[in-house]
Amino acid sequence: MKKVIRTPDFPIVTTKQGKLHGFQEDDVYQFRGIRYGTAERFELPRAEEPWEGVRDAKAYGYVCPLMPEEPHAEDDPMSLPQASFEMPHVFWPESENCLYLNVWTKHLDPAAKRPVMLWLHGGGYAAGSSIEIPAYDGHNLADHGDVVIVSLNHRLNCIGFLDLSSFGEDYRYSGCLGMADIVLALQWIRDNIASFGGDPGNVTVAGQSGGGGKAAALLQMPPADGLYHGIIIQSGAFRSRSSMTAESEKRRWQALGEKTVEILELSDADIDEIRHIPYERLARAAQQAGKELGYPAGLMLFEPSPTENFYTGLSNVVGFREETRQIPVIAGTVLGEFSFSHDLGDKSRYSEEEKRKILEKTFGEDTERIVGLFHKVYPGMDILYALSVDTLFRPGTVRFLCQRAAFTYAPCYNYMMSFIMPYMGGTAPWHCSCIPYVFRNVEMEPAHCTGHAYAASLQDCVSDAWTAFMEKKDPSTPGLPWQKFTTEDHARMIFAENCGISHVDDSELLELTGRHAFFPG
Repeated sequence: MKKVIRTPDFPIVTTKQGKLHGFQEDDVYQFRGIRYGTAERFELPRAEEPWEGVRDAKAYGYVCPLMPEEPHAEDDPMSLPQASFEMPHVFWPESENCLYLNVWTKHLDPAAKRPVMLWLHGGGYAAGSSIEIPAYDGHNLADHGDVVIVSLNHRLNCIGFLDLSSFGEDYRYSGCLGMADIVLALQWIRDNIASFGGDPGNVTVAGQSGGGGKAAALLQMPPADGLYHGIIIQSGAFRSRSSMTAESEKRRWQALGEKTVEILELSDADIDEIRHIPYERLARAAQQAGKELGYPAGLMLFEPSPTENFYTGLSNVVGFREETRQIPVIAGTVLGEFSFSHDLGDKSRYSEEEKRKILEKTFGEDTERIVGLFHKVYPGMDILYALSVDTLFRPGTVRFLCQRAAFTYAPCYNYMMSFIMPYMGGTAPWHCSCIPYVFRNVEMEPAHCTGHAYAASLQDCVSDAWTAFMEKKDPSTPGLPWQKFTTEDHARMIFAENCGISHVDDSELLELTGRHAFFPG
C-alpha cells in the first residue's frame, strides 16, 4: 500500500506566481491542477497572475470541452474518444478555462537539476486531456527514472485551432491557440521547474498520437525556441501534404473558419459575437462546416494553421527551421496501430494452408510476396500478423525521419514496438499500447498486459530508454545500445520479447500491404 503524506505545511513549493501545496506519495511529490495561464476565447494565453497565500495542488484541473458526439462507424478509429476495455478513458469536469498542469518529482531542491519531460496527451488536436488515459500517471516513471514529469491540459478543437484570421487582426492567432498554450507551459517550466528539482536546461517534449504531432509542431514554432532540448514522437509523425504550400495549407484552415461563421449566420460586422456563443453550438457549427467542405471528421478535423512568425506549417510542406537543427529526435510506432485482427483468436489453431487462405482474402495475388517479406522483417512471428502491419503511421514516421536526418546534425532514432499481447488469442500492439511501457504503468492496462510473460522486462527496456534520452539525448542503455537512423540506414530498435536493433528494410512490405489497407500509407 502506498504511503501518502500531506500536512498543513508540507509539501509546499514556491513558484514565480506563488506557493503551491501538493502531497507526497511514497518517494514522489505530486502537484496537480497547477494553473499556468488564463485565456479568453480566441485570444492568446496569458501567464497566471501572482497570488497571495498558498494554493491547493492536490486535484487535477479542468480539461478542455469535448466536441459533441457524432454518428460514426463502429470501426472508425478516428472518431472522437469512446470508453473501452482495450483503450480505457477517464473523463473529467470540462471548462474552456483549462490551462492546468501537473508535476511528479522526487526532489524539491533546485540543486537536484533532474531531466524534465513534458508529456503531451493524444486525441489529435480535437480531444483528450492530461489524465484521459490512466497510464499517463507520472508517478512510476518519476520514481524509477529519477526524472521530473509534467503533463498539461490546453485548448483543443474549435477553441484551440479554428482559424478565424480572415476576420481581422484580433483573430490572427486563432488557428494555433492550443499550441500557444503549450508554449506558455514551456515558459512556466523554464521559470519554475527548478523549484521541483528539475533542470530547465534539459527539457524533453514527448507525446503520443496527437501529442506526438504537437511535439513535432513545436519544431516549427519560433516562440518555442530554447524552451526544449529533445523531442519524442510516439505514433504521431504521419501527417503529410507534400502537394500543398504554406499558403494553400493556411487557406484550408481559413476555409473551415469561414464556413463555421457562415453556418452561425455571423458576418464581419458582428464576428465578435462568436466569443460568446455557447460552446456546443460553436462546436456543432465547426463539425457541420467540416462535413460541407469534405474534411475528415472526428479527431482529424483540426490542426494548427500556419501563422507568420508563430507556426510555419508542416515540415514536409515548408521544411525544418534552421533554429531546430540541434534538436535530437526519437520517432516510432507500434506494429498494429489501427490494424486489428482480434477476430482470428488463437493463431496456432490454423494450418498453414488455412492461414494462406485467410491472408488471400485481404492481399489477393500479393499474398506470397507479402508472406516472404513478412518472414524477413519479422522472423519467427506468425504470418497472420501480416494483417496487422500498420501502413499509415510507420510510413509517415519513416518519411519524417528521412527528412529530419538529411537536415540535422543532431541524432535521430527510430523504434518499432512489435511485441504480441495475449489478449484475444494474440494481438499486435495497437494505438496507445506504447504508453503503459513508457510510464511503467503496465499493471494499469489489463488488455495490454494480462498474461504477458515479458511485460515487466519490456517495460524496463522502454522506460529506461526514454529516461536515458531525457538525460543525455541518447536512448542507449548499458544493456540495450541504439544506433542512429540515417537516410542510408533506417535502423530501428525493436521492442519485443527480444529487443535489439534491426536494419532490415521494410519499405516493400509496407508498400504491398498498403495497397490493401483500411488506411493506405
